[in-house]
Amino acid sequence: MLKGKTVLLGVSGGIAAYKTCTLVSHLKDRGANVYVIMTKEAVKLVSPHIFRSLSGNPTIIDLFDYRHITLPHIALSEMADILVIAPCTANVIGKIAQGIADDALTTVVLASTAKKLVAPAMNCNMWRNTVVQENVEKLKEMRFEFVGPEIGKLACGDIDIGRMSEPNSIIEKINEILSPTQDLRGLSILITAGGTREQIDPVRFISNRSSGKMGYTLAEAAVSRGAEVTLISGPCSLTPPEGVKTIMVESAQEMHDEVAVHREGKKAIIMAAAVADYRPSITFWQKLKKDSNNFTLELSKTSDILAELGRNKNGTFLVGFAAESNDHISNAKEKLEKKNLDIIVANDISAFEQDDSEATIINKSGKIETLTKFSKKEIAHRINVKAAERPLKLSTE
Repeated sequence: MLKGKTVLLGVSGGIAAYKTCTLVSHLKDRGANVYVIMTKEAVKLVSPHIFRSLSGNPTIIDLFDYRHITLPHIALSEMADILVIAPCTANVIGKIAQGIADDALTTVVLASTAKKLVAPAMNCNMWRNTVVQENVEKLKEMRFEFVGPEIGKLACGDIDIGRMSEPNSIIEKINEILSPTQDLRGLSILITAGGTREQIDPVRFISNRSSGKMGYTLAEAAVSRGAEVTLISGPCSLTPPEGVKTIMVESAQEMHDEVAVHREGKKAIIMAAAVADYRPSITFWQKLKKDSNNFTLELSKTSDILAELGRNKNGTFLVGFAAESNDHISNAKEKLEKKNLDIIVANDISAFEQDDSEATIINKSGKIETLTKFSKKEIAHRINVKAAERPLKLSTE
């Protein structure tokens, strides 16, 4: 599960920092790409050169050291699949909880939208301190995950709570976070992604700004939950997720035809593609020349794939998307009813080409769930959970 994943590993000034060397080594053995970020206190306990040797990447201590990475708090934040702090002291927990970013580690934490895992390590009395516990609860409310602390021998000699979890336990937790529950195992799902291109002539076409990120992220999330996924994608620059059967198409008609072929037996169909509503009535087989100041192009409607699926669902759970510039909820509700969808995901057109989004999920009963400032990965998993509910019931009938 960790192969190809990027782990940002924060090391703060706890004596357990020596264990983090083993953690880095184990992560590398599992194929992870590891970047270590150290506080100045941690540097007094473990040499940054050790982490550089073990990880194969520069160790980050100073945000203003651009020798290896320019603007490391941004560059690292954008590439991370997960951010782990091990050991994490009471001081670092408190600073993050209060939004303080006064060094490389805390700045990266605040800048990152990746999943976050904290492995606390401190004296037992510090861990039990009311202020520390309040800060821990605040981080949990902010969707930080925790592993440990454990009961064991502490630096002071006491045998009590406060010991950092062992590297293998931390890795198990990382895998748990990055490997969601297999609630879609045995289910077959069809997902569409990207925009379509409607040819005008051999070099020109009508298209839209869809990057395909949402559809590809949905496919990646579904296959990680155990589903058998078929992805039908319009042209885009993304790499198909591993384990997903991917079919590339160009036009709305090609997408229509491939959906018709692959829809059979699917428990859920998620139509995330931005399919063109219109295509040129005539396609010119030679490049058009610029002969006049004006040019009129006649357009014809394309097939409405989503409406066709809604008219003949055969028990399939059908998910549609509504990219809107205004009246998001009312427009999405109208589309939900008109096309006989089970749920619809409404988002603003500003979400095109972005990694984060604000989405509103509406079901047939009118229940509305708004996800604000969520990554597309989080939104994708939320949609897959909802898409799983009815197919799972059907599969047991």
